[in-house]
Amino acid sequence: MNVLTDFAEYIFREITYTNADIAPDILDWKLVEEANNIRWILTHQTRIAYLLIPQVITGTYNPAGWDDHYQEEPHTLDELRNDQKEARVKVLSMLDGLSDAELNKEIMIWGEMRPLKEPVFALLGELMHHNGQIAMLKGIKKRSK
Repeated sequence: MNVLTDFAEYIFREITYTNADIAPDILDWKLVEEANNIRWILTHQTRIAYLLIPQVITGTYNPAGWDDHYQEEPHTLDELRNDQKEARVKVLSMLDGLSDAELNKEIMIWGEMRPLKEPVFALLGELMHHNGQIAMLKGIKKRSK
């Protein structure tokens, strides 16, 4: 059993659950003008899953199929959901293939040598953090009608 893969699967399942009932009409709603909207958070979350986690694991700049301008371009809700599904498959497959030795291998990140598992933990935590932001915004919007 790979506990890290199981934990990542749990996070992706929670993201899917949270995103399942997002209506297109609330994607661009903001609590206050200075805040990020759900579309921005979903796009950022997708970038973390599709780009940053694979980058850290493989030590490459950009995984195949990634658009360098993804974060700057508006995406539909369906596009974001589909990209998150693809990212989920990719990340879970990559994590499942890592041995304990690979996870403990030191890599240069954040200006110092750290075990690979630490940035992976941090990025998975970011996915869950942003999922909570989306859930909060959905709840506030629902209650403010």
